[in-house]
Amino acid sequence: MRIATAFLLALMFNGATADTITTMRLGTNIMPPYTVITDDRQLSGEATATLNCVFDALPNYRYQTSVAPWPRVVRLADQGGIDGWFLYVKNATSDRFAELSEPLQLETWYWYSHQPIANAHLSDFRDENILVLSGTYQQLWLEAHGFKHFLTVQSNDSLVRAFVARRADHLLISNSVFDETLARLNGEMDNVERRFVGYIQLGLYVTDEFTRREPDFMRRFNAAAQHCRSANPHLTEDDTAQLVQLANQLGQWKDSDWMREALRRQNEAHRYLSPNDIGRLDQRWIDEVEDGGGELIDSVLDSELSIRLDYIKAQHQGVFSELFVTDRWGLNAAASEATSDYFQGDEAIFQALAGTHAQYHIDVLEYDQSSQTFQVKISVPVHDTDGELLGVLVAGVDVERALRGFN
Repeated sequence: MRIATAFLLALMFNGATADTITTMRLGTNIMPPYTVITDDRQLSGEATATLNCVFDALPNYRYQTSVAPWPRVVRLADQGGIDGWFLYVKNATSDRFAELSEPLQLETWYWYSHQPIANAHLSDFRDENILVLSGTYQQLWLEAHGFKHFLTVQSNDSLVRAFVARRADHLLISNSVFDETLARLNGEMDNVERRFVGYIQLGLYVTDEFTRREPDFMRRFNAAAQHCRSANPHLTEDDTAQLVQLANQLGQWKDSDWMREALRRQNEAHRYLSPNDIGRLDQRWIDEVEDGGGELIDSVLDSELSIRLDYIKAQHQGVFSELFVTDRWGLNAAASEATSDYFQGDEAIFQALAGTHAQYHIDVLEYDQSSQTFQVKISVPVHDTDGELLGVLVAGVDVERALRGFN
């Protein structure tokens, strides 16, 4: 993702007439694979395709693009020469006069080091040389976080070779880029530590001035972006292994007497419920959620088991976004906060464990729009002392908090 030599390129999209649409003036830089120039001098790449998808859903808007180095692009936006720029990482300087959209692309970044970093803080390395590809999002992100000392190179191959040769002790890079480059170079990495930094969101910055003229644009753009952006990142084997450790921790609570006894009581109370009864209870819960609360929700949230779950959630400082327990039929028995529905028995978090010998289930990684975090649900079965299934304990996990090696 190296920045190319500065030049200017104008592109126009959509065929509506000028008096029916608003044309946005956008800036960008050449950052393969997101933005590239084709042989016929057209702007292409993953970011362009995503942006075209979004604007196809906004028939009253089109855009034209100027290509230049990032400093010039940002300066033009600050001075009113353009209305926005893409793709870019969130930073305080840009936030001063523009707003970043929902993510259009997502990257998974890791910190590689020849030094021990298991218990390190990211700020510990601000005075050391950091190896980066010149002009990349990693360099922009590090600069936004107060880093000033860089050893820059011009290609991924040079980046990995320099790290293997220990020209610098620290490297910030996308894990997929690093693994692919290392394998292609037949490189070996002994005694190197790797820590998860985060899922980095790249989006469209829109100037406050444009938003004042078009107050509904950002809402409409973000709604369309949800359906156009690339798929969420995948959990690596190392990521999954760490989440399995979290599942094992959940297992310590599921075997507690206080959880088993609470589920025995609810299972007895619900033993004669018919499928129609369950459906009516589920709809009642959904209605109460829409109304802001009700007796059924209160009966769950006020239980002793829910109070324990709420305490556990607080103790883990944001790693758990929610904790809830179902009975053997998949009905909520306790929860740290109200779930969207009462019946969980038709979801993978329950079905993957009911009637099986599985010790845990880790659901798919998803981006939560409301909290702007990456979430995964981990569920573990709760068995009675005789092995009978009593219910399922489910944890909603903020994956970045769970995996991040730096505080």
